[in-house]
Amino acid sequence: MPSSKRQLDLQTADQVIAEIEHLRSVGYTKLKNWNLTQACEHLQMTMNGGMNGFGFRLPWIARATVMKWIFGWMLRNRKMFSAPTIKKLKPVSLPDQDNDPLIDECIDTIRTAESFAGPIENYPMLDDLSVDTWQQLMWLHAAHHLGFLIPNQEAV
Repeated sequence: MPSSKRQLDLQTADQVIAEIEHLRSVGYTKLKNWNLTQACEHLQMTMNGGMNGFGFRLPWIARATVMKWIFGWMLRNRKMFSAPTIKKLKPVSLPDQDNDPLIDECIDTIRTAESFAGPIENYPMLDDLSVDTWQQLMWLHAAHHLGFLIPNQEAV
């Protein structure tokens, strides 16, 4: 059984969608707790939150210092830190099997995020976030979570 997370570098909506479809078609092994549906559900919630607002923000000092440094590091290095997920963004779908309609909804949300014109208002972790930077954070976030799903070997 695989034991290490894949280091994916997904830089476009098309790449994220292709990875989701690949995992759905060949199957996968989970390295952590979430299956593909749950990862998609979480990604959908975070993308919708970026476009429509989350309803909360970290204090200004955290956004202007620590979070600005962390997000800058992640974008430069194309890696994301693991951190606990707040309850509001945890998936509620069941872990035992994938749900194609929920995965399809996530793909629709990725397409919406890809064409989102902005603005990004009151983002909880950063100030003055451009749409392009937000999209890169979303694709990086997707790569982080999808990296915990190891594709099964395709039939030869």
